[in-house]
Order: sequence, then C-alpha cells, then structure tokens
Amino acid sequence: MVEAASAGANVTVLADEFNRALEGGGPLGPDFGVLAQRLAEEARWSFFVSVAVGVVVLAVVAVAAVFLFRYRRRLVGWLWLKAWGGGVLRPGGGKQRTLLFDEEVLAVVAAVAVVGVALTASLLLGPAVREPFSAVGLLGPEGRIGGYPSEVAAGAPVRLQVYVYNHMGAPVWFVVYVKVSNSTGEPPLPERPVVTLQRLLLHNETWVEPFTVVLNSTGRQRVVAELWAVYPNGTVAYTGRYVQLWVNVRG
Repeated sequence: MVEAASAGANVTVLADEFNRALEGGGPLGPDFGVLAQRLAEEARWSFFVSVAVGVVVLAVVAVAAVFLFRYRRRLVGWLWLKAWGGGVLRPGGGKQRTLLFDEEVLAVVAAVAVVGVALTASLLLGPAVREPFSAVGLLGPEGRIGGYPSEVAAGAPVRLQVYVYNHMGAPVWFVVYVKVSNSTGEPPLPERPVVTLQRLLLHNETWVEPFTVVLNSTGRQRVVAELWAVYPNGTVAYTGRYVQLWVNVRG
C-alpha cells in the first residue's frame, strides 16, 4: 500500500480496509495485496504517460518558439501585409518600431520560457514533502484543547482524547502507547502501556481517538501518550514524539 501511494495511487479504500482490520473487523482479504499491486502498477503507468505527454508538449512548444524566433521578421511582415495590404505604404526612417527585434527583450522572453519549462516539469514530477513530520497531542474530554482534569480521585476514570497528524509523505501505521508514571524521565518510558491505540493514516490525514485511563496510585501522576510507528518491514519504532498531562491523584 505504501508503494502504491508513493506511486501516486489513491489508496483510500485500502486504508479503510486496513483500519477495519485493526479495529477487529477480521483479517485482511486475500485480494488486499493484489489490489495494492495493481494500483501501484496503474499509477506508475499513468505517471509515465503524463510525463511522456508533457515532454511531447514541451518539445512542440520549443520547436514552435525556435521557428517563430527564426522567421519572426517574415511573419511580422506577412501579418502586416495581410492587415494593411490595401493601405498606402510610406517610407520609414529605417529605425525599428517594435521590441520584437530587440535582443535584450528576446533574452528576457527566453528566460521566462525556461522558468515556465522548469515549473511545468516540477508539476509533472509532483511536489515532494520538504520536511516530513508527525505530531501527537492530547485533547480534553470534549475534544478540544483545554478542559483537562488537574485533580481526580484515586480509581476514578480520566477521559481524554489523543490527536495524531501524518505529514510524512506516505501512509504510516501509527501506534499510541498511553502510559502512567510518577517519574520525570524522558519517554519512551519503561512502564507497560495501559491503553494501546493504533491506526493507519494517509499523508496529511489526522486522527482523533478518545480513551480512558484509571489512576490508582495517589500523588502526582502523569499520563503520557507516546507515538510509535510500524514500518513496512515489520519493525515498531518510537518516533520521538510524545505528549503528557500531570494530574494530582487524591486518596
């Protein structure tokens, strides 16, 4: 699926099926990989055709520009005669009356043409993600920033929501480990997660998921949400992103 998305295919259907499987909707169907491979091949072929068409169009434009530049005087004269052939010709002073033959103006036009070709090529190749990143955040019970509980009774449920954003340029399978600790150590924490959330996000897609934790130990505790990722080779790695909330737990 990552390969198909990198080739430019629309993998929304595949992502939905994958997330249904993560939510317990059953294993992926046997045609999942076949469909992903077919979408990747179709996307590569479409990209090849679009590049070929773009190259042909640019070549035609370049040939036409060279032709117009080479025969510009004849063309101007021919157009002038077509427009004013029935009029009276008057001798001129031998000075050019158009910027068409000015070499500096032609140089500027050529530079603009080069820039246009470069922009067209960049559009054909597709914009790349300059600074890929992912983000994780904690939202209050109402799904907004704010309204976080600052003090709760031991054993009482704490309801929060996790927010994840994918700007990695490709689909990413994210896993959020929610941990409870009274230490100030830097994540990833050694404690076992009390809640595990996971979802595959497409590029530029966000995910908000509610969860509940119960804080049984009294004192100052923190709820930490660590963002991990499952890569195509099957490895699970910490992204270095986390968010935390300190809560006073009373007995």
